[in-house]
Amino acid sequence: MNLKRIALTGCLTAGLLLSGIPWSTAAHADTTLGLVKKGSGVTATGYYTQNGLPLGGTPVFLTVTDNTGHIYHADQLTTDKDGRYQFLWTMPTNAPDGTYLAEVHIQGDVEKRPFTYSSGLNHGGAILPVEDGPYRFTGELNNGAKQAVVYDSTTGLSYSTASSYLEGASVNASVDQWKASNQITSATAGTTYLTISVPTDTLVNTVTVPGSVIRQMATSFGNSAHLLVATKVGAFDLPLDAVHSSLLDNVKSKSDGALIISIKRVASDISNALSKEYQALGTGPLPSLLPVEFGLSAFYNGQKVPVTDFNDRFVRCSIDLTGTTLTDGAVQSAQFKQPQTGRLVPTPSMLFRDAVGHGKIVVTRTGTGLYVPVENRKQFDDTGWTSMEDKIHFLAAKAVVSGKTPSKFDPFGPITRAEFSTLMVRALGLSDKQGSSRFYDVPNGSWFTDYVNIGSSLGLIAGYSPSQFAPDDSITREQMAALLARSLTYVQTRPYVDTTRVLGQISDASEISGWAREDVALAIQTGILPNSGRLEAQRPASRAESVDMLYNLLSYLKFL
Repeated sequence: MNLKRIALTGCLTAGLLLSGIPWSTAAHADTTLGLVKKGSGVTATGYYTQNGLPLGGTPVFLTVTDNTGHIYHADQLTTDKDGRYQFLWTMPTNAPDGTYLAEVHIQGDVEKRPFTYSSGLNHGGAILPVEDGPYRFTGELNNGAKQAVVYDSTTGLSYSTASSYLEGASVNASVDQWKASNQITSATAGTTYLTISVPTDTLVNTVTVPGSVIRQMATSFGNSAHLLVATKVGAFDLPLDAVHSSLLDNVKSKSDGALIISIKRVASDISNALSKEYQALGTGPLPSLLPVEFGLSAFYNGQKVPVTDFNDRFVRCSIDLTGTTLTDGAVQSAQFKQPQTGRLVPTPSMLFRDAVGHGKIVVTRTGTGLYVPVENRKQFDDTGWTSMEDKIHFLAAKAVVSGKTPSKFDPFGPITRAEFSTLMVRALGLSDKQGSSRFYDVPNGSWFTDYVNIGSSLGLIAGYSPSQFAPDDSITREQMAALLARSLTYVQTRPYVDTTRVLGQISDASEISGWAREDVALAIQTGILPNSGRLEAQRPASRAESVDMLYNLLSYLKFL
């Protein structure tokens, strides 16, 4: 069955009016209609609240018509106790490709929004645009979390636009402290996000959020408070606890305090200056897309303090891929421009595509910076005899791992402690961190020095002693499992592991070193270390096994 699909470009907003009675729109009563794929159909969901209270039992009507007014779908229901409604439908097979109109009717008010309907299942790899409307698509970051939204003058967003030869169209947006705070305090229970949706078609975006709004977020949303800024070129999801407490306290307490977020697609000359880096990767930027730079500053007492590092807190942002076409079989990722060297290095990133053809690259990293969206594919001639072939090619396309030569990976060859430490730090996007160590056998200037020092300073790696690392020794399977388990714990809270029970399933568990038992058990429980019933803890790991375990870690962390 050739299922047809629909793409909603924007959202629907409806106020409160009683049919036939000249009431004015009630404050803070609105609903949004968003579409996602649900099985073989499409689901439309939204919430309806007034002054922060859910309006359960309210009739909601949905109609879908073409440009002649012919109805292709109609449905009705009532909101649940949380003010939520949900429609599920599939467009009929006789509906031609084209533009349709979705209408939401609530309490006599009607709001309309066009959407595109086409029969293509993957749109030929083309990324469809999100309309420049009041409420941008942000599902790649907040994953359905409840949010208060600021997107126009009524909800508290004002902006001015300008244009320059170098940067093109730009916008400076500011948030009204009273209106935005009202949005926060009237949000439904369980809300954790304040989303600022910039409704302009601009490549350079700067958004200023007053300290009083940040303070209200912390009060109302607690430790889970997130500030999300969504623009045409990308979105930035900032957990407030990622900002150093002293900076955040100054922003919240000073009369001029503010957080300033910038999201901009950089000029073509910056991309062109990276040509040697593209050559080194064996690829180039995705067609029609330029790098995107994300910035954050804390402002207080008349000073602007750039925030480029979030210590050990991983923060996500997304790059909009509208206007490009993805190549079938290629791997899409983002490369980070390392500020110290200007080199492009891998960073945790994944392709996100929704059910209707919108696409983003989601980046997860412990800082801000400039990211280049790329696609690549890698093949090696000697990986066909290993079950890890697909993982090797995937991580090679992301520039996380490389072969011994352009055509040979040497999957069964050994890997040294220095080599794996370097791979791990690069894969986690930590290569711009600062680090030091006291290892006498890690000299300054070696290709692995910075990576070993970073891993040591962050507690990810350890030597045979405080002064000896043995970089040229082959890394054993238990050593590799321990490094990856520590990496998992660095990124997120360490899960509980019943070490005795887990290792009880391993026939040669007695060979595991005492210092490694808990980390090995964690690696087995989380699927980082495949459990075949036998570990061979002291055996040197192969290059293919290192890719397998590293891929499993990144997959567990949702970094791929």
